[in-house]
Amino acid sequence: MASKVSIISTWTVKAAGGNQQHPDNGKIIELSPWDILELQIDYAQSGLLYHMPTSQQVKDVSKSTHTTSLIDHLRASLSRTLDFYPPFCGRLEATTEQSGTTSFFINCNNAGVQFNHALADGVTIHDIMESNFVPHVVRDFFSLNGVQNQEATSQPCLAVQVTELVDGIFIGCTNNHVVVDGTSFWNFYNSWAELSRGSNIISKIPTLKREFPFKIDHFYSNRISIPNERINSGDKFIPPAVQMLRERVFHFSKENVSKLKAKANLEMNTTKISSLQAVLAHVWCSVIRCRRLDHSHETTTFEVSINMRERLNPPLPEGFFGNAIYPATTTIKTRELVEYGFGWVALQINEMIASHDHEKLKCIYENWMKNPEITKWGDLPGNYFLLHNSPRFSFYKYDFGWGKPIAHRSGIGNMLEGKITVSPGLEEGSIILEICLSSETIQALEEDLIFGEFVNTPVVGFKRTIPARI
Repeated sequence: MASKVSIISTWTVKAAGGNQQHPDNGKIIELSPWDILELQIDYAQSGLLYHMPTSQQVKDVSKSTHTTSLIDHLRASLSRTLDFYPPFCGRLEATTEQSGTTSFFINCNNAGVQFNHALADGVTIHDIMESNFVPHVVRDFFSLNGVQNQEATSQPCLAVQVTELVDGIFIGCTNNHVVVDGTSFWNFYNSWAELSRGSNIISKIPTLKREFPFKIDHFYSNRISIPNERINSGDKFIPPAVQMLRERVFHFSKENVSKLKAKANLEMNTTKISSLQAVLAHVWCSVIRCRRLDHSHETTTFEVSINMRERLNPPLPEGFFGNAIYPATTTIKTRELVEYGFGWVALQINEMIASHDHEKLKCIYENWMKNPEITKWGDLPGNYFLLHNSPRFSFYKYDFGWGKPIAHRSGIGNMLEGKITVSPGLEEGSIILEICLSSETIQALEEDLIFGEFVNTPVVGFKRTIPARI
């Protein structure tokens, strides 16, 4: 779809109260290993699509702020929200030591958030919703494309772009992954929606303190220092042939998700495989099958970022604002994946996730402190799959005052072959996947009858056509 997104206006939005309202606000926030792992990947990009508000709805939501337009209202409510989230208004600061290492921290200096108002000429909700692919124009619904997290020494930690479509608006957020993970980001977004609707207070006050939950010898006596040779000198990883990668949207209904879960548990004579684990195993097996690899030598890896909030002893405080995820991986031979089948693969994912408890994480980070490493996409092996987002993020409730969102889409940030962005469907229990693959693999996946048996999007080769539901 050929279209052009033009930026109409750009502002710097600061916290309305100068970051003074938060009860435990500290100007300097030290980074934990969870945060540091994210330094050299791109900012995270997530956005929600809404129907265009009527003039009366704009008038109604703007009463409390006395603003005259939707854009003014969103800027004003964002400013009020930032009072509770000072890290987003700050910048990273880096200190280089004579020992040849560099350390980072967040300075909550209220330098501000970038806010863009954009226009997508000729683009409609139908163009976004009815395409089986994420249209390329969606990439321009986000700011700071290609910016790495460590660049927040000069770039804002959050950039918001409100893009007007013919009949809708898209609110795209580009946020620094050193500052937050997905859970923290969507708590922030929900707070913004609450204040936009006219609330005087947010329902969940964030906890900004980032005391690391593992007592590791010598940890936090000083900031964590990273050897300079492990920090890129400006060279960025550029995925090969990024323009050849496509993001295909697949819908799994509640019924088909339940069927996959039952099938996986029946095959392995268990009840512990979850709905998401079954869906991911189905996708993993299907893509590997479609790639027609030499299974005598190949291996494949699936990465799942595990939310550690409830797995720690004691759990992190409710509203913890920061990163609390660990990128856990399962690596198996493609021969085993093909021979042992779908249920066995789902169980491998389940057991990997279940094994990551407090004691295992403590051991992992004790070893990490002795030899700190930073995630680099260029170091990933072949046949790598990366899960992004969670079906537990209930962002369809995030109403700014004119109605709930109708779709989620992600941007080009961290676009890798094998990246899978998962979202809840509008129907409770359903799942939507944005799967990033080469055009050749996507075509093979579309024509694969085993994969298509559980997918609700009509694709080439399916014997029956089922209307797409979102």
